[in-house]
Amino acid sequence: FLGQTLSRGSACPETVRRVQAWCVAGRQTPPDESTSAYCQARARLPLAALRDAHERLGSWIEQHTREAWRWCGRPVKVLDGCGRSMPDTAGNRARWPYAGGQTPGCGFPTAQLVGLFCLATGRLVRFAVDAWKAHEIPLARQLIGWIEPGEIVLTDRGFCGWGFMVLLQRKGVDVVMRAHQARKLQGRQMRWAKPQRKSETWTKALWAELPAALTVRLVRFRVAVPGFRTEAVVLVTTLLDAQAYPAAAIAALYRRRWAVELSFRDIKTTLGLDVLRCQSPELVEKEIWLQVIAYNLVRALMLAEAWAHGVELTRLSFKGTVDTLQQWTPLFAPTRFAFKRARLELLRIIAADQVPDRPNRVEPRARKRRPKSDRKSTRLNSSH
Repeated sequence: FLGQTLSRGSACPETVRRVQAWCVAGRQTPPDESTSAYCQARARLPLAALRDAHERLGSWIEQHTREAWRWCGRPVKVLDGCGRSMPDTAGNRARWPYAGGQTPGCGFPTAQLVGLFCLATGRLVRFAVDAWKAHEIPLARQLIGWIEPGEIVLTDRGFCGWGFMVLLQRKGVDVVMRAHQARKLQGRQMRWAKPQRKSETWTKALWAELPAALTVRLVRFRVAVPGFRTEAVVLVTTLLDAQAYPAAAIAALYRRRWAVELSFRDIKTTLGLDVLRCQSPELVEKEIWLQVIAYNLVRALMLAEAWAHGVELTRLSFKGTVDTLQQWTPLFAPTRFAFKRARLELLRIIAADQVPDRPNRVEPRARKRRPKSDRKSTRLNSSH
């Protein structure tokens, strides 16, 4: 199932062929060509097993994360959201309806996903999924249990909500986020009073437990780099100590928030997982978990490269790692090559292919080749 998820356009018969090849390479009797057994096994695969595999992989990455990768001695996690599209089936539509403005039969079910990433390693720690109408903040509240006290949460302006910030602060977690455009800001520190009206996503009991106000610090800076869009930026943070956390350091930290956009690009574009392919909500949920596991497996391999060869993790290319791994996969068959030797040589080659350090490089988005228009099919009259 993991191999099928990682192969764009791979159907169940192709997956069975892959299993047959594995069996032949291992000198075992291959199964027949029927896909029935595989489809039944995939449907029976419990979500608990996927969650357990995800947690074990995350624990390994966490154990191999270096203290020097922290920001001001503190771990940083990044929150961001994206949309997910899937096949247009009745089950998927019932769970994840069409996005707004789509005519029935002409669109696709769309889900909203919010991911919690580790800034140091790029690992996707946890995620929450709901219908496309769901706001990002209620989904982000589901992820607070995977944020440890003493950590820092880095987000964009979409998560700049009073209640969400207070919940993190109450747990001992600080935030650095872009100020929402609707807020009136003045001075260097502000005391934000508790809103009189709560959102529908909050229970009365939880809202009553929150304090009457929240003190925040405002950090302003200007972007003077050619090619960058915004010139003036205002950040909101609960890091009130200007001596321990200077404004320049906070501005530099917020600039690294763009790494989460690159992580989503790695999942959707580099791994080719931009569109979900399963036909039922149950399998779609499993497919999302397998996509996260696949992404974190590549991140774990990059982390092993950094440890083995003493290179900076940020200098390693995610796409280069994926490309190299795809070419080396046949060598891991037990009858073709020694596994340990192949793994060591794989780590050496990937570590040697480092990304150049080119800060402030301008790379405008441009498409030179025009997409070819699809040929429209016409139904011929029976008299012709």
